[in-house]
Amino acid sequence: MAALSAGAALLVPGRADAHVTISPTYVDADATSTITFETPNERPPHATVSVAIDAPAGVAFSRLDPPPGWRVDVQTTHVRWSGGRIEGRRTLGFPIRVLARTRAGNQTFRAVQRYDDGQEVRWPATLSVLPAEGDEAPSQHLGRALAAGAAGLLLLVGSFLVLRLLGRPKLQER
Repeated sequence: MAALSAGAALLVPGRADAHVTISPTYVDADATSTITFETPNERPPHATVSVAIDAPAGVAFSRLDPPPGWRVDVQTTHVRWSGGRIEGRRTLGFPIRVLARTRAGNQTFRAVQRYDDGQEVRWPATLSVLPAEGDEAPSQHLGRALAAGAAGLLLLVGSFLVLRLLGRPKLQER
């Protein structure tokens, strides 16, 4: 069993680079951003002939020009590049515009990479959505935060005084 585990550990890192990634890895919420899905061809001698991406809820695509030799079909939450080829061990970037109308956090896209032999490989690709800034940022309610902090401080001081008065006998009583 140990030999089998060690053998698997040696083979797995060779496949670690084979996946669809997003660059940059983050966007601002409620702002249109350009990202690139970077796709390596990890199955030589077969070539990648299509890349399709489904967006998570709250994320919408809009068109950018595809890489030379590729066509792009963009719907609101689905994009597909086809007509080109990624051969050998090359990596190609597929640019697209996104608008993330979601809460801050990680959003996972579903990518499907298709090859000239008909095989498909599915990959998750994660994008971090950052909180909105400026006029688009959610209200911080500074007044409420200060009032809650002051109330907490008064409660803490009051508790300390009550405990001190109740828990300590006077020197004359000892």
